[in-house]
Amino acid sequence: MASTYLTRSKSSPTSDKKGTISFWFKRSKITAEQVIIVSGSGSIDSNIYLNGSTDKLHVYDYQSGAFSFQYITTRVFRDTSAWTHLTVEIDTTLSTAADRVKIYINGVRETAFDTSTAPSQNATPLFFTSANPFYIGAYRGSSSYFDGLLSHFHYTDGYAYGASTFGSTDTNGQWKINTSPSITMGTNGFTILKDGNTITDQSANSNNWTLGGGTLTKTEDCP
Repeated sequence: MASTYLTRSKSSPTSDKKGTISFWFKRSKITAEQVIIVSGSGSIDSNIYLNGSTDKLHVYDYQSGAFSFQYITTRVFRDTSAWTHLTVEIDTTLSTAADRVKIYINGVRETAFDTSTAPSQNATPLFFTSANPFYIGAYRGSSSYFDGLLSHFHYTDGYAYGASTFGSTDTNGQWKINTSPSITMGTNGFTILKDGNTITDQSANSNNWTLGGGTLTKTEDCP
């Protein structure tokens, strides 16, 4: 997906305060800023990306000239040989600020951050609002292309799920994929890149995506 991206618009959400983003990724290139998913327009956006100078994961929502939440991991992501599973569980209605955004790497909740700024209660991240389109694999279809593989990309609107919904640890202590998680999608929810390279929504919602900037290449390399 080095110069390829996906995009789709959103409709009125089930909830603009909670939801889940879960996917597997495998990098082909490091030391380059790479966006995995972003939703925004103008000077505002919600974003999950890998920093080009540090190879650390950034998860944020930026509105009104400030970060409504921001998380930068202490760990780096430089392994180009292995698949990694990421789950971001968001529910800004919760009373405990530290629980409003939960980030899981290969099933384990991440707790070591260089920056950790929680959202205010009942904040409305742009990941969930209808006004701003989604882009996967590039910053709004024009830069910071993701160079690597993505698989089993799930998004739920109005329903917050932890990593255990999407995987489990086997007897050898390895985090393994759940290829058919039991989830309620919500209005804008989708499942794509599940079988081969299809960008047709494989949930019941038919929230299909549009391909831009190139072509997708099917590969037998999968999580």
